[in-house]
Amino acid sequence: MFLKLMYKPTSLAAMAMALLTSTALAKTHVVLAQLTWDEPRAVDAVLKVILEKDLDAQVSMIAADQSAVFAAMDKGDGSVDVHPAIWSAAQVANIQKYVKERKTVILNKAPYFATDGFYIPKYMAEKYHIHSVSDLKKPGIAKLFDVNGDGRGDFWPGAPGWGVTSIYQVKAKSYGLTKYYDEFIVPDALLKAQLKKRYAAHEGILFYYWKPEALFQQYDLVKLNEPKFDGYAMASKIGKPHYKKDGCYDYIDPKKDPEWLKKSRITCETPPQPIYIGYTAQLEKRAPRIAAFLSNVAIKSDDVSGWIYQMTVNKKSPDTVAAEWVAKNPARVDAWLGK
Repeated sequence: MFLKLMYKPTSLAAMAMALLTSTALAKTHVVLAQLTWDEPRAVDAVLKVILEKDLDAQVSMIAADQSAVFAAMDKGDGSVDVHPAIWSAAQVANIQKYVKERKTVILNKAPYFATDGFYIPKYMAEKYHIHSVSDLKKPGIAKLFDVNGDGRGDFWPGAPGWGVTSIYQVKAKSYGLTKYYDEFIVPDALLKAQLKKRYAAHEGILFYYWKPEALFQQYDLVKLNEPKFDGYAMASKIGKPHYKKDGCYDYIDPKKDPEWLKKSRITCETPPQPIYIGYTAQLEKRAPRIAAFLSNVAIKSDDVSGWIYQMTVNKKSPDTVAAEWVAKNPARVDAWLGK
């Protein structure tokens, strides 16, 4: 009996110690949104390495479209904590709603900048003297970009679920391209497969794309000229920089008006746009060190191009690319961590 009595408190003490140890070692769970193109996959991987190595976080990823990601960050329930690549021009409505009005999503302080446009292979530009969007508006030229064999031209405005896809649908309508071209909206991977096939055959392909991206280190591509940007005409831009009542860029978000395509007009190039990392405001309460890190992250466009090149051309995994970059850039990582 004496042995039993002595053993019992010892067991309770051991259990209490184990519980305390377990609590002390508990990791903050952070969920990163997994989007469909290479850029956010690379950014996710770099964030994951640093979060796990330096901030003792447990990181997982979940695939979702962008509207679902914003809605999840708005809830702040941990279902999605971080959006790795918010293209601001394509996510105007979500930024207005969740960042500015509801203040449930926070953007990092130092975005990097991107450009986009209509692209064709250089051999097509040189052979057929196609240098601007207006050069596309000829039936004979349009047939050179016939992907599905119906005799009309085809163009890729972006992938399903991307905010930018509707922007390039508006551009095609506004430039008069839809008289000669039909859109084909497929995932980015299918566009790249089609580009590889047609480039090898020296055939035409017309598509929206952006920089930074490693695609331009794989193929010799030409960006078609568009009229210069002279201002935003949307009511949401009144009183803000670059607003102009009769500006060339008048875009209505599809979520706000079912007649967005009819009412929108974009007759100029898209100005360079900032790309942000976004995170749920709840992280400032749940994991303030992680929130501070995400706020401080300052990626450069050249970083992203390099990561994507390593992934797509050198066939390295995102995790390998991220680990190598973090190991080679300790000073920048320390700055993000506030060291």
